[in-house]
Amino acid sequence: MPKKSFPTEPDDAGFFFASQEDQDQEIRTKRYPNGSEIKELKLSGGQTAVVRKLRGRDFVETKKMVQGSPQMDFETVNMSVAVTIDGEKKPPEYYLDDLFQADYSKLIIAYGILNFQ
Repeated sequence: MPKKSFPTEPDDAGFFFASQEDQDQEIRTKRYPNGSEIKELKLSGGQTAVVRKLRGRDFVETKKMVQGSPQMDFETVNMSVAVTIDGEKKPPEYYLDDLFQADYSKLIIAYGILNFQ
Protein backbone atom coordinates (compact mmCIF):
# COMPACT_ATOMS: atom_id res chain seq x y z
CA MET A 1 0.00 0.00 0.00
CA PRO A 2 1.50 3.37 -0.95
CA LYS A 3 2.27 5.77 1.85
CA LYS A 4 -0.27 8.58 2.12
CA SER A 5 1.08 12.11 1.77
CA PHE A 6 0.08 15.03 3.95
CA PRO A 7 -1.55 17.42 3.87
CA THR A 8 -4.31 15.58 2.03
CA GLU A 9 -6.30 17.22 -0.74
CA PRO A 10 -9.15 19.43 0.55
CA ASP A 11 -12.67 18.04 0.35
CA ASP A 12 -15.56 19.99 -1.19
CA ALA A 13 -15.91 22.08 1.99
CA GLY A 14 -12.17 22.91 1.99
CA PHE A 15 -11.21 20.62 4.90
CA PHE A 16 -8.14 18.39 4.82
CA PHE A 17 -5.97 16.33 7.16
CA ALA A 18 -2.72 18.18 7.89
CA SER A 19 -0.88 15.11 9.21
CA GLN A 20 -1.21 11.41 9.90
CA GLU A 21 -1.82 12.26 13.57
CA ASP A 22 -4.68 14.59 12.64
CA GLN A 23 -6.19 11.92 10.43
CA ASP A 24 -5.89 9.33 13.22
CA GLN A 25 -7.69 11.72 15.61
CA GLU A 26 -10.12 12.91 12.89
CA ILE A 27 -9.01 16.54 13.24
CA ARG A 28 -9.75 18.35 9.99
CA THR A 29 -8.08 21.62 9.01
CA LYS A 30 -9.32 24.43 6.78
CA ARG A 31 -7.24 27.38 5.55
CA TYR A 32 -8.70 30.67 4.43
CA PRO A 33 -7.24 33.10 1.87
CA ASN A 34 -6.55 35.67 4.64
CA GLY A 35 -4.17 33.21 6.38
CA SER A 36 -6.60 32.21 9.09
CA GLU A 37 -7.09 28.52 9.87
CA ILE A 38 -9.51 26.39 11.81
CA LYS A 39 -9.43 22.81 13.03
CA GLU A 40 -12.67 20.89 13.37
CA LEU A 41 -13.07 17.77 15.50
CA LYS A 42 -15.70 15.65 17.19
CA LEU A 43 -15.79 15.27 20.96
CA SER A 44 -16.71 12.00 22.67
CA GLY A 45 -20.26 13.22 23.30
CA GLY A 46 -20.78 13.86 19.58
CA GLN A 47 -20.41 17.66 19.75
CA THR A 48 -18.46 19.43 17.01
CA ALA A 49 -15.62 21.65 18.21
CA VAL A 50 -14.03 24.30 16.03
CA VAL A 51 -10.66 25.73 17.05
CA ARG A 52 -9.51 28.91 15.35
CA LYS A 53 -6.15 30.57 14.91
CA LEU A 54 -6.08 33.50 17.32
CA ARG A 55 -5.19 37.14 16.62
CA GLY A 56 -3.38 39.65 18.84
CA ARG A 57 -6.58 41.09 20.28
CA ASP A 58 -7.46 37.62 21.57
CA PHE A 59 -4.38 37.73 23.81
CA VAL A 60 -5.68 40.94 25.38
CA GLU A 61 -9.09 39.33 25.99
CA THR A 62 -7.41 36.31 27.59
CA LYS A 63 -5.22 38.49 29.78
CA LYS A 64 -8.27 40.39 31.09
CA MET A 65 -10.10 37.14 31.84
CA VAL A 66 -7.11 35.68 33.72
CA GLN A 67 -6.61 38.88 35.72
CA GLY A 68 -10.28 38.77 36.72
CA SER A 69 -10.01 35.15 37.83
CA PRO A 70 -6.48 34.37 39.08
CA GLN A 71 -7.28 30.70 39.74
CA MET A 72 -7.71 30.13 35.98
CA ASP A 73 -4.75 29.00 33.91
CA PHE A 74 -3.78 30.95 30.80
CA GLU A 75 -3.99 27.99 28.40
CA THR A 76 -7.56 27.04 29.31
CA VAL A 77 -8.77 30.62 29.19
CA ASN A 78 -7.03 31.24 25.86
CA MET A 79 -8.42 27.99 24.47
CA SER A 80 -11.93 29.08 25.52
CA VAL A 81 -11.44 32.18 23.37
CA ALA A 82 -10.34 30.06 20.39
CA VAL A 83 -12.98 27.28 20.55
CA THR A 84 -16.67 26.96 19.85
CA ILE A 85 -18.66 23.83 20.71
CA ASP A 86 -21.62 23.22 18.40
CA GLY A 87 -21.30 26.87 17.35
CA GLU A 88 -21.36 28.29 20.90
CA LYS A 89 -18.66 29.94 22.99
CA LYS A 90 -18.19 28.27 26.36
CA PRO A 91 -16.64 29.73 29.54
CA PRO A 92 -13.24 28.39 30.69
CA GLU A 93 -14.93 26.42 33.47
CA TYR A 94 -16.74 24.33 30.87
CA TYR A 95 -13.44 22.93 29.57
CA LEU A 96 -12.31 22.02 33.09
CA ASP A 97 -15.57 20.79 34.60
CA ASP A 98 -17.68 19.40 31.74
CA LEU A 99 -15.20 17.80 29.34
CA PHE A 100 -13.53 14.46 29.78
CA GLN A 101 -9.75 14.68 29.85
CA ALA A 102 -9.46 12.94 26.45
CA ASP A 103 -11.61 15.67 24.87
CA TYR A 104 -9.73 18.43 26.72
CA SER A 105 -6.42 16.98 25.52
CA LYS A 106 -7.62 16.72 21.92
CA LEU A 107 -8.72 20.36 22.00
CA ILE A 108 -5.53 21.62 23.65
CA ILE A 109 -3.44 19.85 21.00
CA ALA A 110 -5.44 21.36 18.10
CA TYR A 111 -5.34 24.78 19.81
CA GLY A 112 -1.58 24.50 20.35
CA ILE A 113 -0.84 23.47 16.77
CA LEU A 114 -2.78 26.42 15.37
CA ASN A 115 -1.49 29.01 17.80
CA PHE A 116 2.01 28.01 18.90
CA GLN A 117 3.71 26.42 15.90
